[in-house]
Amino acid sequence: KVVYTTEGGGEEPGTGGETGDLLSVLNGDFETWVDGLPNNWKSASTAGNATLSQSTDAHSGNYSVCVAGTTSSNKRIGYKEMTLKAGTYTMKFYAKAATETGASVRPGYTPVDDANKAGTYVYGDYTNGITTSEWVEVTHEFTLEADTRLSLVIMNAKNPGGNVLI
Repeated sequence: KVVYTTEGGGEEPGTGGETGDLLSVLNGDFETWVDGLPNNWKSASTAGNATLSQSTDAHSGNYSVCVAGTTSSNKRIGYKEMTLKAGTYTMKFYAKAATETGASVRPGYTPVDDANKAGTYVYGDYTNGITTSEWVEVTHEFTLEADTRLSLVIMNAKNPGGNVLI
């Protein structure tokens, strides 16, 4: 489940704070799939460049998304472009390695212009050493100084380059 909250918001849809304090990503739990992809997890820009597949190994619910990795380049799952208001946001999700190679993830976003051109990626810290034995919570806080059209991303790092479940 991927959840974004604004400053003062709760962690689950419909809780914590006044209206507008919580932005829960539609299909943040990867339960709904359309044409072989998780609904809303296809960016019009180049923000999402990974091969995605459905997995029944889930932290909650029935499904997770498997983000294929490679040692030659970082791969990203990107959420459809949207505009977020200026403010502080917290991104939270669980990750688990899908292969014995292990995994490393890095959450963030990229601004996207009206022509769907991705800008410079803005990432949080790496979460390294993710194994196949347990789900690891990943939390990232970021601040937008102005209203921003963007694509939220989760990078599957090329080192170690294994597949990762979100």
